[in-house]
Amino acid sequence: MASDVINEVVEADEDSCQIRSCSQKGTCRKDCTNSESVCLGSYSDCEEWPVSNIQISAWHAGNWGHDNAKPLLTVNYNKKYDWTGIKVQWRGNLRVHRASGCGEWWFTFNGQDCPQGRISLRKYTGRLSNYLQNSAFEGICEGIPKGSVPVKFYLDGCGNTNWDLYTGWYQANFIIVEEIDTRPTSKGLCPSLSVFNIREYDMNIYYSTSSTNLQVIATVVYEKRDPSTALRAVWKGNLGKYGSNTCARFYFRFNGNECGNPNTIDTVCSILSGDSSWIREDVVVDGMCYQLPAGPLKVEFVMGLCIGYTSIGHVTTGWDTRESIRLEEVRLGLDINAIQLPSGKIYRLPVYNIQHWQWHAINYETDSGVIKEVSYTKHSKTSALRVTVSTVTRQATSGHCTEWRIRFNSTECSNPTTIDASYYMWNEGGNTNSHRPYYIDAICKNLAAGTVAVKFEVGNCETSHSLGDSYTGWNTMTSMTVQEVYIGI
Repeated sequence: MASDVINEVVEADEDSCQIRSCSQKGTCRKDCTNSESVCLGSYSDCEEWPVSNIQISAWHAGNWGHDNAKPLLTVNYNKKYDWTGIKVQWRGNLRVHRASGCGEWWFTFNGQDCPQGRISLRKYTGRLSNYLQNSAFEGICEGIPKGSVPVKFYLDGCGNTNWDLYTGWYQANFIIVEEIDTRPTSKGLCPSLSVFNIREYDMNIYYSTSSTNLQVIATVVYEKRDPSTALRAVWKGNLGKYGSNTCARFYFRFNGNECGNPNTIDTVCSILSGDSSWIREDVVVDGMCYQLPAGPLKVEFVMGLCIGYTSIGHVTTGWDTRESIRLEEVRLGLDINAIQLPSGKIYRLPVYNIQHWQWHAINYETDSGVIKEVSYTKHSKTSALRVTVSTVTRQATSGHCTEWRIRFNSTECSNPTTIDASYYMWNEGGNTNSHRPYYIDAICKNLAAGTVAVKFEVGNCETSHSLGDSYTGWNTMTSMTVQEVYIGI
């Protein structure tokens, strides 16, 4: 594993860089400890600390069948800095089985809820059903001092005794913890950082409507520093839906307009046929917008009617959970992976070489195959790859199962585990044609440097269930981000 301080670097000509040269002339150095090149930047014009101390815990097929209030998992996290917030994320398989059943999963820090509000996910099903599906939630918790922090993952029913919960069913399940500098005093263009100016806006806004009129769910004002950066926009919150042959669309607007480059950042919550009963669950929507100007940006998360539909049914947002919008500036393709601090020490940057692809309405109807494949050049042999996918998916056949997965050079990840997400659906009302948000954020270690074919695929689950009627990317954004990360620094 790479250390946070590079003990010895030497001047290197382009030949001795071996794996690759740096995009900025004169920045190539040789890391004598790991015998590979680094691209060295400066810490000038930057008054914030980079994303740091990324830790990942992973379990495959945990199959925890607990219902009562108890901590399922504990991650012992060593927080390095007093001034940072802890960003924590769950991505794995969750279920509520009973009719009118409700479950809640949440994180605690040092035995307490986050002071800014509980970081949690809630799921509710109105009809007797068995939806074992990939789920994700995240949040940033501030005000926790440095030192050993037990981060615990809890579950319980919410307000009734009729839940029948299940966690971690036959797929990879991840908890990712990292430190984020969210101090309001941070400033500067930070030209050597791939990610900076991270702001999370928490809110508790509940909407319940059947109106087809456009609804602005949340509005924030973000001060973008650099016109050349991409803006990453992430919404986490609870979406509820009721009513057959109905469809609601959710999307970001920037200064009153949807993103046009590369395309809109949106998702849908639809029930096109079949079971029309209530489903409520927390989701994550994650995309990027290019060429937005520097200065104050009015960022809105908006709900409206899907094109071609006359009803949204009945929709709720913000049901009994903390919602958030997270915004951050991203320098795509920047290969600087170390900076020289004023003290003279050379600090390894934990996040760099970010590449992003975003498509609209890929409408992939095939049940098994490669949905999208991208080529990524991995620079360091000691880094891990972090892959994020945000799209919408469907598994329509009751009693069947579909798995979506990430593979590298046609091989599944083995360290710490596979990157996959299964969706088994049984419904007492039979088949259900419902498209809902889908999110993967996972890390794979021990991949060699060089060209990596990153594939987003769909196919059979590892269980014996028959493959379901699957659909990916229906009429909305599919976003994929790949980046190099150094674990624990």
